Order: sequence, then C-alpha cells, then structure tokens
Amino acid sequence: MSQIDEKNISQRAEASSDIRGVEIKGLKVAYGEKTIFDGFDISFKANGISVVLGGSGVGKSTLLNAIAGLLPYEGSIERETGNVSYIFQNDRLIPSISVYKNLDLILRAVFKDKNERRRRIDEMLEILEISELSSKLPTTLSGGQAQRVAMARAYLYPSTVLLLDEPFKALDPALKARLIAKLIALNEREKRTVVFVTHAIDECLLLADEYFVLSDSPAKVSFCGNIPSDKRQRRLDDGELNEVRAALLKNIMQL
Repeated sequence: MSQIDEKNISQRAEASSDIRGVEIKGLKVAYGEKTIFDGFDISFKANGISVVLGGSGVGKSTLLNAIAGLLPYEGSIERETGNVSYIFQNDRLIPSISVYKNLDLILRAVFKDKNERRRRIDEMLEILEISELSSKLPTTLSGGQAQRVAMARAYLYPSTVLLLDEPFKALDPALKARLIAKLIALNEREKRTVVFVTHAIDECLLLADEYFVLSDSPAKVSFCGNIPSDKRQRRLDDGELNEVRAALLKNIMQL
C-alpha cells in the first residue's frame, strides 16, 4: 500500500465518527440491462461539502437523483429531516417570468408574508451580487448570471440537503472560481449537507470537505479522502492540495 493510500485510509477512519447527513446502503439502480448501482454503500457528512468524482456514465447524476427521490431504486437512503434543493447543469429557470418572480415562486408555500419573501430574496441577490438582475427575464442572462440565480433559488428554498450536478461545467475558469467562492460563503452562512458531483479535480480541491471517486460497471467507491484545510483560504497551488491532486489523478487514470 502506498504512503498516500495509508494517509487516505487514516483520514477516513478519523472521520468515521462524524455525523452523516446522507446514509446510503445497498443501493440498486438499473436502466434496462445496464446496472448502475448494485449493493452500493456511501455516506456524506452533515453540513459539509462532499464531492463525487467519476467519468461520464459512471452514475454520478443517478446517485443525486436517487437521493432526491426522482427515480425508483432498491436499498436504503436515509437523510436529515427536511427538504432537498437541487442545482442542475442548466439553470431550469422559468423563462417567461422575471428573476424575482422565479425566486418568489419557491418561497410562497413557506412564507405567506410578501414583505418577508422580498426581504429574503433581496438579501440573497445582494450576497450573490446580482441585485440588478431582479426584474430581468432569464432569457436575457449570461450563463454565469443564470447559475447565480439558480444558487439563490437553492439556498432560499428551506432545505437540509443540497445536490449539485456539475453546475459550473460550461463556465470559464475565472467565473467558475468566483462562483465556487460564493458557494463556499453561502454554505458557511446557510448550513446544508452538500453533495456536489463533477469531472473537474480543481473544483473538488477548492470545495471538498471529503471526496469520493466512483468507478464504473456497476459503480463503487474506488478512492476517498478528506481535505481538512479551510475552504475559504484554499489556493490551487497549496502544497497540500498538490498532494491530493496527484493522488486523485493517479487513481482516476487507473479506472
């Protein structure tokens, strides 16, 4: 066993006593003759950001959809009491109504007071630096603006679990870095159990409290670990992150 593998296993052992926000046991999912998960076990830390890496078709989105209850599955998925928010690869905003009305729509069932809804929406738009977009239609927004609105919607919705399916996939590196910083700040402020799936190792390095690499056919966890450093202070050239990057690349190349 390599030094990095020993360190990785030690990190997981130290984290094993942490409260888990999502606990999955014996998950089975199949599409026709293709089995995606077969007796799959995984758990995600409560109020932390768990990043799931893996190639196309390995089952990352299927895993999120199972947690959200959007597809049939066998096995057990236990999570904290409360709702689930979901940020998809595309923003899924209603194109015919304004940004404000998109956000107000998801709050109406929870907060009857119109002024309270406005206060919450205005505050969230200010945090994400998109207050000027309130009256605009989604069709007039750039990709980065639309994803910030999607982030606002997810954090405005009262949930305990937040799922993200490669939300920064189509964004340029500079914008991606800014939105990652916003996501970290939002989760410090509005604690959720976050499960974030991606192909991008750098996104994992900047965001993850813990990470998991999935292998294919059927999916299993082939590598996992923790990054204990403060996410708010991380830089991609940090020595610790370089070590994790090398381990992740080595593992992914072997899949």
